[in-house]
Amino acid sequence: MFDSFLFRFFRRSVLYRLIVIILLLCIIFGGIIHFLEEETFPTVFDGIWWSIVTISTIGFGDYVPHTVIGRILAMLLILIGTGFITNYFVTIARMAVSRENAYVDGSLPYRGSDHIVVVGWNERTKQLLELFAQSHLAKHIVLIDETLEERPMLSAYVHFVKGNPTHENTLIKANIAEAREVMITANQHKAENEADMQAILTILAVKGQDRHIPITAEILSSLHVKSAEHAGAGKIVETNKMISQHMYEQLFSKEGFVRK
Repeated sequence: MFDSFLFRFFRRSVLYRLIVIILLLCIIFGGIIHFLEEETFPTVFDGIWWSIVTISTIGFGDYVPHTVIGRILAMLLILIGTGFITNYFVTIARMAVSRENAYVDGSLPYRGSDHIVVVGWNERTKQLLELFAQSHLAKHIVLIDETLEERPMLSAYVHFVKGNPTHENTLIKANIAEAREVMITANQHKAENEADMQAILTILAVKGQDRHIPITAEILSSLHVKSAEHAGAGKIVETNKMISQHMYEQLFSKEGFVRK
């Protein structure tokens, strides 16, 4: 049974183990000093208070051992306890730095809910996120991309997740199951057919996590619109068609077209 307890104990995080060890040290040394110098430390709580103050600040001076054995105990507590307490603060600092690094490099999972997931990083995505920030319509955005090395310098409301959007573990890190909506943009670094196929695969992967989540997908070729709809996209943005229409309107507008 004791072996089982030790096994479970050492499987815990370093911070958890340090807290338990420090508390045990304070209780044990506090109890011992109370029984050694009952006049100076009238209660066990006074002894525990002294042990906590001793290992954290090397004493306030309100409780001081007067006997030789009490002072030896205090020296042992200082030598042992300060090592653990220093390790405790170092561990907290290291965890904070690790969390910040994970936040920047996209390995930190998103724990919130009711967020919008945007897949793919490009100039359109950048402008889209800026529009979100200006309109205040979306308070929390999760950006999924596998090409970025670190989180783009955007507003604090954007959480970056690095990874392939067709992979299950990437979608889990983005907490896709609790998202409000998903926006999938086309990969401009690939050919149209390949970019559309990746978008459709991403739709299927998202629907595999939550078949009820609304999805808006950017499709470059009109030949793949039906496939994207069958995969589960509720809204389709045909970028090339929209750009062609806009170019046509600009070309033959009164300002843009002059008949000679």
